[in-house]
Amino acid sequence: MDVEKSEVLLAKWVSGEMSEKELSAFKKTEDYELFSRIVKESSLFKRPSVNKEEVYSNILQIQEKRRKKTKKGKVFSMSSINLKSVIAIAASIAVFLVGFYFYSATIQQEADFGEQLAIKLPDNSEVILNSKSSVSYNKRTWSKERVLRLEGEAYFKVTKGSTFKVETDEGSISVLGTQFSVLESENFLEVKCFEGKVKVERNGHVVILTEGKTFSQYKNAKPLGVVIEKSEPDWLKGESSFQNTPLKVVLKSLEKQYQVKIESNKIEENKIYTGSFVHSDIELALEAVLLPMNIDYELSKDKEYVKIK
Repeated sequence: MDVEKSEVLLAKWVSGEMSEKELSAFKKTEDYELFSRIVKESSLFKRPSVNKEEVYSNILQIQEKRRKKTKKGKVFSMSSINLKSVIAIAASIAVFLVGFYFYSATIQQEADFGEQLAIKLPDNSEVILNSKSSVSYNKRTWSKERVLRLEGEAYFKVTKGSTFKVETDEGSISVLGTQFSVLESENFLEVKCFEGKVKVERNGHVVILTEGKTFSQYKNAKPLGVVIEKSEPDWLKGESSFQNTPLKVVLKSLEKQYQVKIESNKIEENKIYTGSFVHSDIELALEAVLLPMNIDYELSKDKEYVKIK
């Protein structure tokens, strides 16, 4: 029986307006048993006693509270919010909670100017950050996926296990268990393998490095590879060394080490530097880098700015 017809029959039955013929037909329907049960159960309810004065007083108090809220801002009832709005709000909350879940699980650490920072990862792998460099990773997903993001320069000692991946703006590095260093700067990537094997991916190039091999590439130039005989980066011992490295990249490293601004926009793009600078004396460091390149410069009295002449 359709809803509209059921409602009409129920109204006539409750009010006693049904004819005998209609009542006889109504009792044969499934609705009759349901309606009879409703009427029976509802008759068991007792009408509560009501204090009219108290109810009226409560109504006035509620109205006064609503009036005050309305002055502060518009009050919305649930009836004024359509289903689409509710769904949109619920979806936004869900997105926020998911985002918060992953954001709260993200670990980010950064070395300050002139500082080196040693970090122990959840799998006991080690990272040593050079000055003004940072790494970030998700601690919740680390056991399933060993992936971290690097900005700047770092040395890694990776424990054996699943693939360990370092992502940078200039390329990615993948290993299983090894020791290597990464220098990431604008338009430049350098990777040195000190132990094991390292896979480097950048600008369509895929290179497998073995112990003692390096990968370096500036912009889209042909990647360079040299042999190293050291067991760890020189900067761990207080001296940064470079081999066939763009001078602008070297100066950026010097800026991070000494918290100094260098007028590098006057440096030619094709200038390449091989050499090193110490971390203990900015004047000696500038001499070691700029004098061999025949570049005149002037260091400010506060040692915070280097002007290229």
